[in-house]
Amino acid sequence: MHMTTASEYGCLALLAIADSANEWCKRQEVVERFDIPVSYLEQILRRLTTAGFLVSRRGADGGFRLAKPASEIAIADVVRTVDGPLAPTRSVSRYFYQPGPLEASHAFQSLFRRVRDAVAEILEHTTLEDVLVHERHARRTTPLSRRRRVARPAARRR
Repeated sequence: MHMTTASEYGCLALLAIADSANEWCKRQEVVERFDIPVSYLEQILRRLTTAGFLVSRRGADGGFRLAKPASEIAIADVVRTVDGPLAPTRSVSRYFYQPGPLEASHAFQSLFRRVRDAVAEILEHTTLEDVLVHERHARRTTPLSRRRRVARPAARRR
């Protein structure tokens, strides 16, 4: 499995929005918290809204909120929405199957099915709520001086 930057930012955006509880979370809050390029974030938020993870409201009092409880949002569903299959190759994907060269080898097909199953097991059983609880715990127990902001890849800095 390879997560794209879009998927990573999508997970971080959902985390920030979930962390704001029932308040409307402004796009700029997500941008500042995780240093995500605004135009890129807008695309990701549209995709997450269309997929039913978020609701949005326009205006000064608007922003984004989760469309359903964080406990009902599996990380696997978020990654699939943004990136597609969890499988390392589409020839072993349950939801995005496409024929591929590895089908010529039963041993490799079996190996990559096991990889797919292990990744899916973890991500399907981890909810946004699980991540949020872990994040809040980490914030309480990690000294401010040891926290670091994640920098954008050099090619994306402006």
